[in-house]
Amino acid sequence: MVALTPLGSLPYPQPTDNADIPVHLQSLAEAVDGRTVLRFADAAARDAKITDPLPGMVAWLNNPGRYYHFTAAKQWAPLVPGPVHWFSTLTGTTSSAAYVETLTGATDPLAVSFIAPPAGIALITVGARFNNSAAGLTYFSASVKQSTRVVSAAADSRAATVGGTNQVSASVQFPVSGLTAGAAHTVTGAFRTTATSTSLTNRFLTITPLN
Repeated sequence: MVALTPLGSLPYPQPTDNADIPVHLQSLAEAVDGRTVLRFADAAARDAKITDPLPGMVAWLNNPGRYYHFTAAKQWAPLVPGPVHWFSTLTGTTSSAAYVETLTGATDPLAVSFIAPPAGIALITVGARFNNSAAGLTYFSASVKQSTRVVSAAADSRAATVGGTNQVSASVQFPVSGLTAGAAHTVTGAFRTTATSTSLTNRFLTITPLN
């Protein structure tokens, strides 16, 4: 009867087993196969090949060029989640007193997707150069969503804030928890002002997953 190693449960033959080397090698190879670092072109190729992944599996994806592991929550997540950054030099304006996610004159939507880390927490950083047309306050915040579920809405308490009419650069960092580990989330910039109007340029957004 084939025995198993004490730690990895890998099969090996006993003296009383049939001397069938190919069969024994195949059993060992199949047992080791899912414990190595697997390599695939992308997530679609991985999912087509691994139809029943087990927690602890590790796979390398050529696209996007990262390691992923299968978590106890039954999801593929980056082995070492890295920061995601977005930046634009386009200038946009708004006169909205309520938060809006688009600026007039800036055709680039400020939206960034990332994969939530196992801890379900990420540090969000937003910033820009502000120029108010009149006295008042301008706020640059961000919302975080998982599909249609709002994890964190844009709010003044989580916003880079500038007052006065001088050109000023400002940024803010805030943590967001309650993310679903291994799932895709989208961070979208949002803006509002109590001034007559305001313009923003050199806008940026960085997401840093926290383990």
